[in-house]
Amino acid sequence: MSSVQSSAASKIFLVGMPGCGKSTVGKVLAGQLNYQFLDLDTLIEEQEGMSVPEVFKQRGQAYFRAAEAKALRLAAERTGNVVLATGGGAPCFGGNMDFMVSHGIPVYLKLSPQDLVSRLSTHDLQLRPLLQDKSPAELQGYLAGTLAERERFYLRAPWVLPAGEGAAQAVAQSIARLLFPR
Repeated sequence: MSSVQSSAASKIFLVGMPGCGKSTVGKVLAGQLNYQFLDLDTLIEEQEGMSVPEVFKQRGQAYFRAAEAKALRLAAERTGNVVLATGGGAPCFGGNMDFMVSHGIPVYLKLSPQDLVSRLSTHDLQLRPLLQDKSPAELQGYLAGTLAERERFYLRAPWVLPAGEGAAQAVAQSIARLLFPR
């Protein structure tokens, strides 16, 4: 691996739709690589002193997206090796995907809208302001439309992995083999 690849590989950004497994796979991958795991939503909550749904409700989506961009940049400035699970919309706003491409290695965890619906629990839906209060059919339609809008950003990631191919352990191992071939 070249020194440029080695340097970039110190920051791995997992991107994809809500429910594709970014946090679950990210924790496993970080453990496999002995990297620190960070979740962008958790960093935003720490930075803002309130939950993501509260930020959306009290300050609006535009404010949230600015806070998200700030938290992303602060996470990338951390020393050491990091796996960062981003929010589903993070790559699509504030030049964030350009930032991730230039400061690390984004990996797109791809999953169909049908598979996303089957993975999202009622609890998950309540934690995600843009997914709340939708029937399963409305949710699948919303996810399909949102994926169509966002995928042009996601596909800028140098690596695209089907997230439904096995358990989190297998997906994490696939990422590790792609980034660090032996």
